[in-house]
Amino acid sequence: MRFTRVFTFAVLSLGVVASAEPRRTLARVVSSEGATVTLEVLEGYVTVGDELELWTEGGKRVTKLTLPVDLVNRGDSAAGVKLSGSAPAAGALLAQKGQYSQWAEAAAALAAIPPKVLARVASVEGATVTLEVLLGSTVPGAELDVLTAEGKTTAKVTLPEGIGLALSGDTLKGVTLAGARVAQGALVSDKGRFSTLAAASAALPGAKVAPPPAVAGPASIKASAAACAFTPAEVSAALGFKVGPGTGTELAFEGGTALSCRWLEEKGLRSLLLNRQVMTRGDAARNRAALARSLAGSVEAIPGDPDGALWQVGQGDLTGVTLHYGRGAVLTEVRVSGVDMKDAASVSAMRRNVLKLRRF
Repeated sequence: MRFTRVFTFAVLSLGVVASAEPRRTLARVVSSEGATVTLEVLEGYVTVGDELELWTEGGKRVTKLTLPVDLVNRGDSAAGVKLSGSAPAAGALLAQKGQYSQWAEAAAALAAIPPKVLARVASVEGATVTLEVLLGSTVPGAELDVLTAEGKTTAKVTLPEGIGLALSGDTLKGVTLAGARVAQGALVSDKGRFSTLAAASAALPGAKVAPPPAVAGPASIKASAAACAFTPAEVSAALGFKVGPGTGTELAFEGGTALSCRWLEEKGLRSLLLNRQVMTRGDAARNRAALARSLAGSVEAIPGDPDGALWQVGQGDLTGVTLHYGRGAVLTEVRVSGVDMKDAASVSAMRRNVLKLRRF
């Protein structure tokens, strides 16, 4: 089992809290390994026994999932996933039954979600390259696709010595893309995300692309400064590590609005995720109870907390130091990733820091 990103709950609980909302899922097949595939969940979640529609350009079919774990959440990837029927090729998409009526709708939904990383080869210097990170981030050892005019190859990334994380806006010399064909102007992105250089180019910041076909119902994610309710200074002061500006998104749905923002440590691998669901219907107490039931792992209540706050635990390395609470119509998650969850002292110290942050 491999997880490539930390779990977030902003969209997962919409179908639980706002019961009138149909459950939505979007996942992509990253790669096919014989009888199993590696799956990345981009929207919602998948769980054992799910029957989903498997979409390709040739049409759709229903498939049943067999997972190596109980649950794979939005932002997570898992290898060893079995799909009933023949194993699909990389690039196939999974969604709830009836969620999309045609391949173009599913493809448009995928295009609206930025890749985890998109970088450009600025120059080639022998066996290494100068890499400009345009979107997202990458780490040493990541397996990424390198797309050139001649086609696509897969590379294992080695960053310069002493650098553990390359972020959007970074330009790094001495990067090795082992196993791939490289050329100046090549684009580097998530494994299996794009099939051609042209497709990856359409995802570049500021790229002009044709608008997706109009579809009824699906919500869209948009950038949101309002989602980043903390300033970098107050995050740094409370948590004890310096962060850069947050990156926020907003998702409107029939039951309210989901706001999400992430702040990354400037010189390290830790991060803070703030998720808020502003509910416009349903009883507040029932919404909080439904959310608690929807959380993976288990919870530890904080005795006497005025907002009914609880810690989410029992997800191993995915857990992070994670606080949930509800205040009025707002359900909030505060999650710090990059903490050694096997070190009780580190966990306790970070919990104390998290409780210093303002509440909403």
